[in-house]
Amino acid sequence: MKMQSLLIVAVVAALLPACSQINPPSIYSPKAMDELTSDLKKISADFKIENVTVHEKDKLSDQFGMAVVNLRNSEGAKYEQVLYYNFGIPHNDPKPERESGTASKPIHYINVDDIVKLKDRIEKYVEEAKTQIPENYTFESVNFLTFEPNSEGALEISFEVQVTETGKSARMEGGRKVTDYYELEFKVDKDGHITHGEW
Repeated sequence: MKMQSLLIVAVVAALLPACSQINPPSIYSPKAMDELTSDLKKISADFKIENVTVHEKDKLSDQFGMAVVNLRNSEGAKYEQVLYYNFGIPHNDPKPERESGTASKPIHYINVDDIVKLKDRIEKYVEEAKTQIPENYTFESVNFLTFEPNSEGALEISFEVQVTETGKSARMEGGRKVTDYYELEFKVDKDGHITHGEW
């Protein structure tokens, strides 16, 4: 596992009181998935969805911040749209993306109903992942959650869990609060089996 450090400057939080009053749900909760799939259904009226990645609001916050959606229009041109969770920030319009090379394999798309069917299971997948966290580490948050079809077109889920060493608290360095954390990757296949990457 590679160690990362989170630096928080205390004055920044003081300057953003409005943001600190918003408490979005965890990015893997049914409530978050309801909001996400509601937006995805609107998008899918005009675009095909290649993949979706939900990001947490702040590092180690475990809160739904935004989702990045990769799309294609009816002509096959690539687009990207960002969806924000309830911050009073309007979602951006889909933006054209540049193609990088030519696609050598078939493109599969997401059926939003497949995410709807999984929405109540995602929390269970995260709970199962927590049982696989190495001893002496404590779960802090899910950093991101990705929905993407596999090579056969079946929807798969991957997510990254952030953990800290148990008993090691944040420390102050030069007026900044520093938290050391580690990132662990998990994947859920089409049959609901969870595996993790090398640590």
